[in-house]
Order: sequence, then C-alpha cells, then structure tokens
Amino acid sequence: MTNQQQIDAAHRALRELFVHGKQARECMADIAAAGNAFLGVACAFFCNVMEFAFSGHESVEQVQTYLEDLKRTYPAELTHLQPELMAMFVLLEIGPGALPSGQPRIEMTDGLIYQMRLLAEYTAKKEGIVGEQLELYLFGAGGRYGLNPW
Repeated sequence: MTNQQQIDAAHRALRELFVHGKQARECMADIAAAGNAFLGVACAFFCNVMEFAFSGHESVEQVQTYLEDLKRTYPAELTHLQPELMAMFVLLEIGPGALPSGQPRIEMTDGLIYQMRLLAEYTAKKEGIVGEQLELYLFGAGGRYGLNPW
C-alpha cells in the first residue's frame, strides 16, 4: 500500500471517529490499512486543533486552566482527562521547537493517545470546529503528515 493510500485510510477512520462519532472498533479495517499513518495523521490533527486554541507560547498554567475549564464543561466525557499532564504535552507538541509534521517528541502510549483523542474532540467542540471546518482540519492533518511521514 502506498503512503498516500495509508493516509487516505487514516483520514477515513478519523472522519468516522470525529465527524460521525463512531467507535474505533467500527473503523478497524481502515485503521489497520493505515498502519503507522493512522497515528501520524491523528497526531497532526491533534496539533491542528490545539493550534486553533493556543499559540504555543502560553504558559503551562494557562493551558492547564483552559483544560480544567474544558473538563468542567464536559465532566462526564472528560472524567479521565489529566489537565496538568496534557497541558505540558500540548506545549511540547505545538510550542517552540515542535516538529512541523505533528510527530510526537515523546513515546506514544495507549493512555496518551486516548487523552489526545479526548482533548482534540472536545477542544474542537468548544472552539466551534464542527462540520465542514472539522473536515478541513482532518484534510489538513493528512497533508501535514504527508509532508514528512514518520
């Protein structure tokens, strides 16, 4: 499978997850077909959404305050969100020195990937990134990852 085909499969899976609200188990064929591109495009999407909400030059405390407010706004959905940890991660990924492709600078554990998904989904909702705009952010993530696949 070509890199572009993997990116397309990642886009389809992420579209089902974020636009149509499906569960990962419902998109497993596309996730498997995407291979490493799934995580790459997902990380690029996370960065795209975070860069809408933040410049990357905020303090950890400012980002943490935003995330705590987000958690209060969606208490049931974000019960597992760890604002302090994720505030540091957000700034690591979009702040000065971040890699442009959205490639994470730390090891991606399942727990961190889950936190990223929650944070991207509910930050997008809070910031009004929905519908066609959300689709554009997903397409942009494919392009961002495609410029420098890892």
